Amino acid sequence: MMTDIVKKIQHNEKRYTAIQINSLIVQYIDYMDELASILGVKPKLLSLLLTDPKLAWEVYFGPYSATQFRLTGPGKWEGARNTILTQRERIIKPTKTRALQSSTNIKVVPSFFIKALICLGLLTIVLPYL
Repeated sequence: MMTDIVKKIQHNEKRYTAIQINSLIVQYIDYMDELASILGVKPKLLSLLLTDPKLAWEVYFGPYSATQFRLTGPGKWEGARNTILTQRERIIKPTKTRALQSSTNIKVVPSFFIKALICLGLLTIVLPYL
């Protein structure tokens, strides 16, 4: 265990500037994965992929959350799957605190008109050089 600690301190000294407190800095995700492996609660992605591909996708590509360590092992929680699958909605919801009123009196310029103006502008730029 001491050799592992010394190795990590040396790694941090190489990675960060020489300040005394840098020996205490750890990468959060690496640390949590290592701790979960030791405790036996780290989800096995291959078995998740075979049994529940949607959940495996969210665990691997979704936001990192401690809930994934409640899927298996000691402290298993039945609501962990639902929490992981709905975490993106729970992240976005606080940013949508008020609904904007859609204004019907704003006229939308047709995309054809915009494309025609862009083509006309490009022609006026290119034609003098021909």
